[in-house]
Amino acid sequence: MGDKALISVNRGAPRVARAGDSVDGVKLLAVRPDGVDLLVDGRRHQLAIGQGFQAPTTAAKEAASEQGGRVVLTADGHGHFSVPGIVNGLPVRFVLDTGASLVSLPASVARQAGVSLDNATPVVINTANGRARARRVMLNSVKVGGIGASLVEALVVDDAGLSVPLLGMSFLNRTNMRREGDTLVLTQRY
Repeated sequence: MGDKALISVNRGAPRVARAGDSVDGVKLLAVRPDGVDLLVDGRRHQLAIGQGFQAPTTAAKEAASEQGGRVVLTADGHGHFSVPGIVNGLPVRFVLDTGASLVSLPASVARQAGVSLDNATPVVINTANGRARARRVMLNSVKVGGIGASLVEALVVDDAGLSVPLLGMSFLNRTNMRREGDTLVLTQRY
Protein backbone atom coordinates (compact mmCIF):
# COMPACT_ATOMS: atom_id res chain seq x y z
CA MET A 1 0.00 0.00 0.00
CA GLY A 2 2.87 2.37 -0.76
CA ASP A 3 3.75 4.28 2.41
CA LYS A 4 0.80 2.80 4.34
CA ALA A 5 0.25 -0.55 6.02
CA LEU A 6 -2.82 -2.43 7.19
CA ILE A 7 -2.31 -3.35 10.87
CA SER A 8 -4.42 -5.44 13.22
CA VAL A 9 -3.53 -5.39 16.92
CA ASN A 10 -4.87 -8.04 19.32
CA ARG A 11 -7.05 -9.46 16.53
CA GLY A 12 -8.85 -6.13 16.31
CA ALA A 13 -10.22 -4.67 13.11
CA PRO A 14 -7.44 -3.91 10.59
CA ARG A 15 -6.52 -0.22 10.44
CA VAL A 16 -4.53 1.73 7.88
CA ALA A 17 -1.43 3.42 9.33
CA ARG A 18 1.58 5.41 8.09
CA ALA A 19 5.08 5.55 9.53
CA GLY A 20 4.89 7.36 12.86
CA ASP A 21 1.27 6.35 13.56
CA SER A 22 0.34 4.28 16.60
CA VAL A 23 -2.39 1.64 16.58
CA ASP A 24 -3.50 0.45 20.03
CA GLY A 25 -0.04 1.02 21.53
CA VAL A 26 1.93 -0.39 18.57
CA LYS A 27 3.92 2.22 16.66
CA LEU A 28 4.55 1.80 12.92
CA LEU A 29 8.18 2.86 12.44
CA ALA A 30 8.64 2.14 8.73
CA VAL A 31 6.90 0.61 5.73
CA ARG A 32 9.14 -1.44 3.43
CA PRO A 33 8.27 -3.15 0.12
CA ASP A 34 8.44 -6.53 1.87
CA GLY A 35 7.03 -5.64 5.31
CA VAL A 36 7.03 -3.21 8.23
CA ASP A 37 9.06 -2.20 11.27
CA LEU A 38 7.04 -1.94 14.48
CA LEU A 39 7.79 -0.72 17.99
CA VAL A 40 6.11 -2.96 20.59
CA ASP A 41 6.79 -2.46 24.30
CA GLY A 42 9.92 -0.47 23.47
CA ARG A 43 11.36 -3.20 21.17
CA ARG A 44 11.71 -3.00 17.40
CA HIS A 45 10.26 -5.88 15.36
CA GLN A 46 10.53 -6.43 11.61
CA LEU A 47 7.60 -8.30 10.10
CA ALA A 48 7.17 -9.56 6.54
CA ILE A 49 3.90 -9.00 4.70
CA GLY A 50 1.26 -11.25 6.24
CA GLN A 51 3.45 -12.22 9.21
CA GLY A 52 2.02 -11.92 12.69
CA PHE A 53 3.63 -11.21 16.02
CA GLN A 54 2.34 -11.92 19.50
CA ALA A 55 3.96 -10.11 22.38
CA PRO A 56 3.67 -11.80 25.76
CA THR A 57 0.76 -10.48 27.80
CA THR A 58 1.47 -8.44 30.91
CA ALA A 59 0.48 -11.44 33.04
CA ALA A 60 2.82 -13.72 31.06
CA LYS A 61 5.68 -11.22 31.39
CA GLU A 62 5.12 -10.98 35.14
CA ALA A 63 4.91 -14.77 35.45
CA ALA A 64 8.10 -15.25 33.43
CA SER A 65 9.98 -12.71 35.52
CA GLU A 66 8.66 -14.13 38.79
CA GLN A 67 9.24 -17.74 37.79
CA GLY A 68 12.61 -17.25 36.10
CA GLY A 69 13.32 -20.40 34.11
CA ARG A 70 9.77 -21.77 34.13
CA VAL A 71 7.02 -21.66 31.49
CA VAL A 72 3.46 -22.95 31.83
CA LEU A 73 1.68 -23.89 28.58
CA THR A 74 -1.95 -24.81 28.00
CA ALA A 75 -2.99 -27.10 25.13
CA ASP A 76 -5.29 -25.77 22.44
CA GLY A 77 -8.49 -27.54 21.42
CA HIS A 78 -6.49 -30.04 19.34
CA GLY A 79 -4.10 -30.89 22.18
CA HIS A 80 -1.19 -28.91 20.69
CA PHE A 81 1.02 -26.56 22.67
CA SER A 82 2.16 -23.35 21.03
CA VAL A 83 4.25 -20.67 22.63
CA PRO A 84 5.82 -17.34 21.67
CA GLY A 85 9.58 -17.48 21.55
CA ILE A 86 12.64 -15.71 20.22
CA VAL A 87 15.24 -17.08 17.79
CA ASN A 88 18.41 -15.00 17.44
CA GLY A 89 16.39 -11.96 18.56
CA LEU A 90 13.46 -12.60 16.16
CA PRO A 91 10.03 -13.12 17.75
CA VAL A 92 8.41 -16.35 16.50
CA ARG A 93 5.51 -18.58 17.51
CA PHE A 94 6.62 -22.17 18.10
CA VAL A 95 4.57 -25.34 18.07
CA LEU A 96 6.03 -27.71 20.65
CA ASP A 97 7.02 -31.02 19.01
CA THR A 98 8.60 -33.71 21.19
CA GLY A 99 8.81 -35.90 18.08
CA ALA A 100 11.21 -33.46 16.42
CA SER A 101 14.83 -34.19 17.32
CA LEU A 102 15.85 -30.60 16.61
CA VAL A 103 14.30 -27.16 16.63
CA SER A 104 13.06 -26.70 13.06
CA LEU A 105 12.51 -23.45 11.20
CA PRO A 106 10.91 -22.66 7.85
CA ALA A 107 13.56 -21.12 5.56
CA SER A 108 11.78 -17.74 5.51
CA VAL A 109 11.87 -17.52 9.32
CA ALA A 110 15.54 -18.59 9.40
CA ARG A 111 16.42 -15.82 6.93
CA GLN A 112 14.62 -13.22 9.08
CA ALA A 113 16.51 -14.51 12.14
CA GLY A 114 19.84 -14.03 10.34
CA VAL A 115 20.66 -17.74 10.21
CA SER A 116 23.55 -18.32 7.81
CA LEU A 117 23.26 -21.35 5.57
CA ASP A 118 26.79 -20.93 4.17
CA ASN A 119 28.29 -23.77 6.23
CA ALA A 120 25.04 -25.67 6.81
CA THR A 121 25.08 -29.43 6.38
CA PRO A 122 22.45 -30.66 3.90
CA VAL A 123 20.34 -33.54 5.24
CA VAL A 124 17.23 -35.49 4.24
CA ILE A 125 14.62 -35.77 6.97
CA ASN A 126 11.53 -37.90 7.47
CA THR A 127 8.43 -35.88 8.33
CA ALA A 128 4.77 -36.68 8.78
CA ASN A 129 4.38 -35.58 5.14
CA GLY A 130 7.24 -37.74 3.84
CA ARG A 131 10.89 -37.03 3.10
CA ALA A 132 12.15 -33.46 2.83
CA ARG A 133 15.45 -31.68 2.33
CA ALA A 134 16.80 -29.55 5.14
CA ARG A 135 20.00 -27.92 6.34
CA ARG A 136 21.50 -28.50 9.77
CA VAL A 137 22.57 -25.27 11.51
CA MET A 138 23.44 -23.88 14.94
CA LEU A 139 21.23 -21.11 16.35
CA ASN A 140 22.92 -18.51 18.51
CA SER A 141 20.00 -18.31 20.92
CA VAL A 142 16.50 -19.62 21.52
CA LYS A 143 14.26 -18.25 24.25
CA VAL A 144 10.79 -19.24 25.43
CA GLY A 145 9.43 -17.21 28.33
CA GLY A 146 12.08 -17.22 31.06
CA ILE A 147 13.95 -20.17 29.53
CA GLY A 148 16.90 -19.40 27.28
CA ALA A 149 19.51 -21.51 25.54
CA SER A 150 22.60 -20.71 23.49
CA LEU A 151 24.04 -22.69 20.59
CA VAL A 152 20.97 -24.78 19.81
CA GLU A 153 21.12 -27.30 16.96
CA ALA A 154 18.36 -26.78 14.41
CA LEU A 155 17.10 -27.64 10.97
CA VAL A 156 16.13 -25.16 8.28
CA VAL A 157 13.43 -26.63 6.04
CA ASP A 158 12.06 -25.17 2.82
CA ASP A 159 8.79 -23.34 3.46
CA ALA A 160 6.91 -25.91 1.35
CA GLY A 161 8.02 -28.63 3.79
CA LEU A 162 7.44 -26.72 7.04
CA SER A 163 5.02 -23.87 7.65
CA VAL A 164 5.61 -23.11 11.36
CA PRO A 165 8.66 -23.16 13.66
CA LEU A 166 8.85 -26.34 15.74
CA LEU A 167 10.28 -26.34 19.26
CA GLY A 168 12.08 -29.69 19.15
CA MET A 169 14.17 -31.73 21.56
CA SER A 170 17.45 -29.86 20.96
CA PHE A 171 15.84 -27.12 23.09
CA LEU A 172 13.40 -29.21 25.15
CA ASN A 173 16.17 -31.55 26.39
CA ARG A 174 17.48 -28.56 28.32
CA THR A 175 14.25 -28.47 30.31
CA ASN A 176 12.28 -30.70 32.63
CA MET A 177 8.80 -31.28 31.20
CA ARG A 178 5.84 -32.10 33.42
CA ARG A 179 2.39 -32.62 31.95
CA GLU A 180 -0.79 -32.40 33.99
CA GLY A 181 -3.87 -32.79 31.79
CA ASP A 182 -3.96 -29.86 29.37
CA THR A 183 -1.06 -28.09 31.09
CA LEU A 184 2.63 -28.55 30.36
CA VAL A 185 5.24 -27.02 32.65
CA LEU A 186 8.78 -26.48 31.32
CA THR A 187 11.52 -25.78 33.84
CA GLN A 188 15.04 -24.90 32.74
CA ARG A 189 17.67 -27.53 33.65
CA TYR A 190 20.77 -25.89 32.18
